[in-house]
Amino acid sequence: MKTKTTRISFTLAIGWLIAGVALAGTLEPPGPPAPTMVTQQQLWDAVKPPGCFNNNPTGLRFVDCENGAVQDTQTGLIWLKNANCLPASDWAAANRRAAKLADGTADGTACGLSDGSKAGMWRLPTVAEWQAIVDPYPSACNPALPAASGTGCYSTGPWATGVSSYYYWSSTSVVGNPDRAWEPYLINGYIGYYSKTYTDHVWPVRGGP
Repeated sequence: MKTKTTRISFTLAIGWLIAGVALAGTLEPPGPPAPTMVTQQQLWDAVKPPGCFNNNPTGLRFVDCENGAVQDTQTGLIWLKNANCLPASDWAAANRRAAKLADGTADGTACGLSDGSKAGMWRLPTVAEWQAIVDPYPSACNPALPAASGTGCYSTGPWATGVSSYYYWSSTSVVGNPDRAWEPYLINGYIGYYSKTYTDHVWPVRGGP
C-alpha cells in the first residue's frame, strides 16, 4: 500500500511539473540582455550645461574651453574657436546660420562643438562686442586681435583657428540705414558699415556679461 501511494504521489508530481512548464513556456531568455552600461562621457554629454569649464590656471584672457569654444574672461563672451567653419554669406544668412548652430548639428560637428549648446544660443557679435576685442585703428597687428594673454598681437598667441584678415559681420544694423550693418576689418581693426548683401565671414558668439 505504501509503495502504491508513493508511486501515485510521484506520478502526480511529474504531471504538475509538466503542466507548469507548459503554462510558463520555455525557461530560456528570448535573446541577449539589452546593453545597460554607459560610459562616463555619455553620462556627462547627457547632462552637461553649455559653458566653459576651464578654471583658467594660466591667467590668460582667452581660455580654451576644450569643447570647440573659447571664453574671453574679460567680457565673459564665448567665441566659437573655429572662426572659419561656417561659410561666408550675406548678413541675413549669417544671422540664420549662427542662430541654428548647436552641438550635434552638422554645422556644430563641422565646427568641433561638444559644449552642449542648443539652437538659438549662438549669434553674431554686436558691434560693441567687436569693439571690445579688436585693436584700435590703425593697428600694427594683423589680424587686429589681442593675443591669448590679452596683450600683444594675436599672431604671438593665437587662441582661435581659421581667423581671416578680412571682414566679419556684426549683428548691428546702422541706425538710419537699415540696409547696412557694421563690420570689423581684421587686417587693421577698422570698423565700418557695409551693405547687408555683401558676402562676408561669420564668427558666432554666445553668452556675455
